[in-house]
Order: sequence, then structure tokens, then C-alpha cells
Amino acid sequence: MAKLTFLGAAGCVTGSKYLVEAAGKRLLVDCGIFQGSQELQDRNYKPLPVDPKTIDCAMLTHAHLDHTGWLPVLAKDGYHGPIFANPATIELTTILLKDSAHLQEEDTLHAQTHKYSRHAEPRALYTTDDVDPVLKQLKTMPRSGGFDISPEFHVASYDAGHILGSSSLELTITEGGRKTVVVFSGDIGRYSQVILKDPTTPPSKADALICESTYGDREHPDGNPAELLAQIVNRVVKRGGSIVIPSFAIGRTQTFMYYLRQLEDQQRIPRVPVYVDSPMALSATDLYLKHREDHDLEFAREEGSDGKGDPLNVHEFHLTRSVEESKAINDVKTPCIIISASGMVSGGRVLHHLAQRLSDARNAVILAGFQAEGTRGRALQEGAKSLKLFGQDVPVCAEIVEMGQFSAHAGKSELMRWLTALPAPPRQTYLTHGEPAAAQALQAAIQQKFQWKAAVARYLDAVTIGS
Repeated sequence: MAKLTFLGAAGCVTGSKYLVEAAGKRLLVDCGIFQGSQELQDRNYKPLPVDPKTIDCAMLTHAHLDHTGWLPVLAKDGYHGPIFANPATIELTTILLKDSAHLQEEDTLHAQTHKYSRHAEPRALYTTDDVDPVLKQLKTMPRSGGFDISPEFHVASYDAGHILGSSSLELTITEGGRKTVVVFSGDIGRYSQVILKDPTTPPSKADALICESTYGDREHPDGNPAELLAQIVNRVVKRGGSIVIPSFAIGRTQTFMYYLRQLEDQQRIPRVPVYVDSPMALSATDLYLKHREDHDLEFAREEGSDGKGDPLNVHEFHLTRSVEESKAINDVKTPCIIISASGMVSGGRVLHHLAQRLSDARNAVILAGFQAEGTRGRALQEGAKSLKLFGQDVPVCAEIVEMGQFSAHAGKSELMRWLTALPAPPRQTYLTHGEPAAAQALQAAIQQKFQWKAAVARYLDAVTIGS
């Protein structure tokens, strides 16, 4: 009988890792890094409870680091098998892992130089040299339709609408002549959002459903994202300030660029310099334009039939590649917009921009996505009066604006909509990728509306799947 072990994203929204064992084989679904509180981050340095050398294969739902960022550690610890993903996910994972390693090296060097780490000898979780072996292990599987990973494991992919290449996966396990179906929702996106197609629910009669619950306890706020963004830009520019947007380089950055371009073309905001302080973001934007198979009809129309239109190209666009170019943004004293990773303010270049601009009341910070417990983004969201940056307490005088309308995750009613489209009740549903309150709220909603068996997954628990 098949067994499933929750190696991550259980009781939290990061570190997605699910181990499937059947017919003497082991398959790892996702291999994400833990982000957030120090307790969660410390898990990144602990070995898996299963020897990576004994895992036969792996596959990815999408490229975000909380689903892929631990792959270099897995490979360092002895995993040498294939890592299956669709073409867009492979390309995005490549740039994400390279950027993650580079930022870790930068942050480690900065911590060593300025001696603000709690560790006597700060070290990166992995380096750029550790990424190269992983890239050779990435193997292509179809964007949609069925694919045999091995004689024991067959997978079919469905568009999850979260970021480019994001998928929900239907895994069919063949063991002793018996078939067991497990559906992994991955991260479910929004309905009727710009750029990407809507999520598609797998038409599966699942023995087990592993469903994300990031926003299982709440809805995203109402309001037109373009209009709200225009209001913020206009009032901040009028008072001579700048806007810092902590943003994931993949997904959120492209959404902001799309809306800023629209607002500029409609003359609803002034043209101000937009600094995208992430080489990875430009690479990701190129991939968003390349992979047209994921585009919704409106975005495809704006591109044109020849695909040469660029709805993401704001008029005064500045890309900063080097550390020196990033630092030069500090010298910009006139209104500007700075988009920089990370989205939860857990690391990366955005920390430097916040250190420079948080203490000025003319400025604003836009929080546009989920802020995990223990992150600096969550602290700002909850009204922190100061923020610890590079060992110093920086006063928070800037306007803090939450824009849940820009979230790439389904809200509670959207999760329920996705679940409603399943053709039959899963024999068992496990809720993952949510903080406890969110997962428990979605569990109650599922039990009340559908009368399904639903449980909140627990970290390191192993469950049996199938009859």
C-alpha cells in the first residue's frame, strides 16, 4: 500500500516536500526551502529523515523557492535522480536557484563583514557551485497531459494559474496490479486575473487530495487593483516620496509591471522611474513573454498575433544587475518605484532599500502577497514601529500599504470553487501549505459544505493511501 510523508508545508506555508512510497520506489513531490521564523529556517540545515540516496525520482509543481529552493541541499546530500518539471518551470527554477545561491553568498559575506549574525561563522545554505549539479538533473515533462515517470508512477498536469508553469498534479500509482490516485493541488492561483489562465481542477477521482490552504481562512479584499495602485502612486509622488515594493521576482513583479504600463498609457499616473532591482526578474519577464501557452486571452490580445507586443514594458524602466547599480538607487532623491525581492522581506536586496527609505514618512511600502509568520513582511503588516535590518533598528515612518488584490494565491472562496469542480469526493483530503488557523478554517468549510474526510497535515507524519 502507498505511503505519503509530509516533509514540509505542514503547519506552515513553506518548505513543500511530499514523499510518496509505493512498489518499493520513492518519489519526492517538490523540494522547497523553509522561510519565516528562525525555527522554520533552522529546518533547512537538518537532514531529511529519509536518506536522499534512496529517493528514486522527484517532480515539481512550480518554480517558487518554497517548492524548489532545497534541491541543491538534496543533491549535496546524495540525491542523483531525475527531477521532472515542465519547460517553463525548468527555466524559472534555473534562474531562481542561481539567484538564491548568489543572494545567500552576498548576505553571508555581509553578515561576516558586519558581524550581526547569531552564528559565529555565518554560512550559506548552498552556493552557486552547488546549483550546477541540480540543473543537470532537471528533466522535461509535458505542460499538460499524461507522462510516465516510471512503471510505478504516471502523472498528468493541469494549469494551476499561480505563476508561469504552475501545475496541479494527478499522480497514478500502480502497485501489485492496483491503481491509487493522489492529487497535489500545488499552489492554486486566482480566477480572472491578468496574464495567466484560470486554474483548472483535475477531473480526478482521488484516493487522496493534498490541497494548499494558504488563504483558507479569509478572502482577498475587494477593489480594482489598477485603481488602488494609481491612487498610491499619485499620492506618494505628490508628496515627493518613493515606493518600495517587496516582490517575488516571478509572478508578482510581472503583474506590477503590467498594471504600471497600463496606468502610464492611460495617463492615470505620472511617468516615474521604475527600478527592478533583480537581474532574475528581467529573465523571468522574458520567460513570461516566451511561454505564450500560459497566457489568458486578454494578455494574448495585447501581445498581438505576432507575439511582438510587450504589455510588461513600462516606459522608464531601469534594471540593476550589479551590487553597485543597486546601491546607486540610494542616490535617487526624486520620486521613483523600486521593485525588489524578496516578497516577504526575508532577505535579498529589498532589505537595503528599506534600510534607506523606511524612516521617511513621504515614502510608502506596498505589501502585495502573503507574509509568513516570523518574516519582516509580517512585522510590517502587523504595524511594527521599527524593523531590524543589518543589525540596526530602523524606524518605520513610511506608509505601509497592504494590497491583497495582487496576491497570486486563491482566497478561501476560490479554493472552495476549485474543490467544487472535482468530479467526486476524494477518499481523504489533507490540507497543507497553510498556517494552522488557515488550514483548520478550510478543513471546517470542507466538512460543512462537502461532508468530506479532511485533515490538517502534520509535519513529518506518514499516512497510508488507498485501500
